[in-house]
Amino acid sequence: MRSDEFMNAEEVARYLHVGKNAVYKLAKTGAIASYHVGRKIRFTIEDVEAYVSSTRRVGEKAVSHAELLSMPIQSEQPLDDSQILVDAASFGAIEGDPFVIAGTDEAADFLASSLNAQGAPAARLLQGSYTALVNLYAGEADAAVINLYDQASNSWNIPYVRNLAPGASVVVIRLFGRKQGFIVQDRNPKHLTTWGGLLREGVRLSNRTKGSGSRVLLDEKLRALEARSETIEGYSSQADVGSVAVRRVANGLADVAIGHEREAMHVPGVEFIPLQAEWVDLVVRKTEKTRPVIRKLHDILASDIARSELTAFAPCDASNLGAVVYES
Repeated sequence: MRSDEFMNAEEVARYLHVGKNAVYKLAKTGAIASYHVGRKIRFTIEDVEAYVSSTRRVGEKAVSHAELLSMPIQSEQPLDDSQILVDAASFGAIEGDPFVIAGTDEAADFLASSLNAQGAPAARLLQGSYTALVNLYAGEADAAVINLYDQASNSWNIPYVRNLAPGASVVVIRLFGRKQGFIVQDRNPKHLTTWGGLLREGVRLSNRTKGSGSRVLLDEKLRALEARSETIEGYSSQADVGSVAVRRVANGLADVAIGHEREAMHVPGVEFIPLQAEWVDLVVRKTEKTRPVIRKLHDILASDIARSELTAFAPCDASNLGAVVYES
């Protein structure tokens, strides 16, 4: 996507993993530069990324969007979106000690919003699955929504929980299954149908940032092929969110991105080639603080609303929604 191409509020909301009303609020306050085209409000990717880059850590404390709005943008090295702590309910100041859910999947947004609606203060830490799990272990997050593939065991999530959170007392709750694969231009002009196809000359990859579930899956598949990743054109590129990687494909700047079906559904001019079934799980660290929240989460996931909301994002398998698949 060129820096001067316009995005609408819905696209910005998906980019930032927030609701459209939050985008309008950020535009109204001037936190994100916006433009009027007729009666419609529009944004450029350059301005949205400038907003993300304006986030800062104050000491060791992540700040909310509301706090960011009152902070001047400085010329220091910008931090990425993994360091934005978001009040999932209203972007207002978070009272007390909120229950922090790390990850970028929309399921985490739903869970945080549901907890807030029940009077349990919850916030979001926007970061890839691997980093989310590391920060859960480090105590910077109470929960993480993850989708991490392990080639050696041909399984999802639990091997990473065991390795990245050693000795931690956690519960892993199943959310849903879905497909990961290639997102390509309409009619798949490069005829990409296998992981080995990425190694063909002339295939340009729009890669994801290190630590994201899609990037981990790709790297595990390349390792299984004993492939040299540096031979893939575009491998060194990194998109912080799936929508940016997919737009590069849609705009002809790349031939393929790795992602799940929902990411392809939001962008015209691309199609999805399924390659791998995956599981998305919620990992919660068990502490005195989180035990009552875990009970609330079980109640939320047992509801018809949860099943409806989580399956509405894209085709997925929610048959085991709310099941405990691992506990330590």
